[in-house]
Amino acid sequence: MSNYIQNIREGDHISFEIVFKLWHRKVYAYFFKKTASESQAEELTQLAFIKLWRFKHTLTEELPLDVQLFKIAKTTLLDYFKKILNDERNLKVYHQELVKSSEEVAELYEAKQQLEVVLNCLPPTRKQVFVLSRLHGYSYKEIAEQLSISPRTVEKHISLAVKQLNGYAYAPALIVLLGFLK
Repeated sequence: MSNYIQNIREGDHISFEIVFKLWHRKVYAYFFKKTASESQAEELTQLAFIKLWRFKHTLTEELPLDVQLFKIAKTTLLDYFKKILNDERNLKVYHQELVKSSEEVAELYEAKQQLEVVLNCLPPTRKQVFVLSRLHGYSYKEIAEQLSISPRTVEKHISLAVKQLNGYAYAPALIVLLGFLK
């Protein structure tokens, strides 16, 4: 076997093929025993032999080739299990973020629905002035120009709207919430 080690270290493909044919079944059986999956065992076997070839310069004649090959197989298996754990962890985080996001969307929709109900209690002009001011952030002057009314009238509408909406316990919280979520 030390001949094969030296030949593989020197890049001899024929020696590598012979080692592959000699050890393929045993390496495959090792992976199959650990994964209980034919496809995973085959893939891991291929990876182990690829690593054997890629890191051929690290082979030593002081250890039997099969010991070195199974050391590579063991690290390949550990890398595989780490990847599975990492993938599961990432999937779990993604799922949690997706659930959180959908809950936030549902809460936002519900808050908008509740705000719409509350705002529909206001007279049309007062509602329009209030929405432009509190939800869209327009100044009293901008609203006055847009609606062709005086800034003092805008102020009066806002004041009356706030008084009317204070009768609804949750209305101020909805307005603040929707202002932040936009």
